[in-house]
Amino acid sequence: MDLLLTTSQSLLLLDTDSGLATRLDSGRGLYYGLAREGDHLYVAARNRLVSSDVPPADERGEILIFDRHLQPCGSLRAPFPLRDLHEIAWHGGKLWATASHDNLIAVYDGSNWEQWYPLGGPGVGDQNHLNSFMFEDGLVWILAHNRGPSELLAFSLETRELVRRQMLGNCGHNMWREDGELLTCSSAESRLLGERGFVLETGGFPRGVAFDAASRCIGVSGLLERKARDFSSCKVLVTARDWTPRHQITLDNEGLVLDLMQLPAGFGLREPSLWQRLAGALAGRAPAPAQAALRFTPRPPTLD
Repeated sequence: MDLLLTTSQSLLLLDTDSGLATRLDSGRGLYYGLAREGDHLYVAARNRLVSSDVPPADERGEILIFDRHLQPCGSLRAPFPLRDLHEIAWHGGKLWATASHDNLIAVYDGSNWEQWYPLGGPGVGDQNHLNSFMFEDGLVWILAHNRGPSELLAFSLETRELVRRQMLGNCGHNMWREDGELLTCSSAESRLLGERGFVLETGGFPRGVAFDAASRCIGVSGLLERKARDFSSCKVLVTARDWTPRHQITLDNEGLVLDLMQLPAGFGLREPSLWQRLAGALAGRAPAPAQAALRFTPRPPTLD
């Protein structure tokens, strides 16, 4: 699978078969949510590391924009602070962003930004650590991590009224549905869980999932103190569609792995032009890549 992933250090494009990766962006603090709309890819960047001496209250995140060739082409900044950005999503022509520091959902309609406090606010602080979205049947599901037993909360998109709540997982991240079953990463329990009893042990701190027709990828970080997280190693666990483990890819020195997305169709790095190939051939070398190429070695899967 061609996989986009965000870490404490980078936005990466990873071939999950070979382990070959390209660093698309770095140096903007911790990277998190990934979303696609039309011809653009959107990436949340906090502009601050977890280990930073800058107070969390001073964090000013932004949403980076990349074109179909995975080249940066702009960014979005709200007129209010976006602090502790987590998952982002496009739905109904609007960009939705979780800003956990303020228990806030930020919504951008292409012109204006809205602040929505689904569980009370402003001023309540990081009460529920809202971090993930899922949209279905006129509902927006929001995951309340709660730093313990987590809740998956369904709100009406039309009225913003809370219409359903499902307790599931501990320190949860991500939501998706398969065969009618609601699933999540129960990160503190090192497993994936479903509301009807599905369980998959992953080891570590699972967060971030991506699937294609043949395989599944799960991001797994180390269980570490906050100050040690930014410069640790994380991994991508690759399984078959039936969850049978295939291999894992360790990402040395990338810190945490935060979010995963299958590379959308029609997106990819630009191939060198004819003139670049000719110039490289005349010089006896291949054209230098625009981004840094990395190689991570696939290894047999293990549970930490």
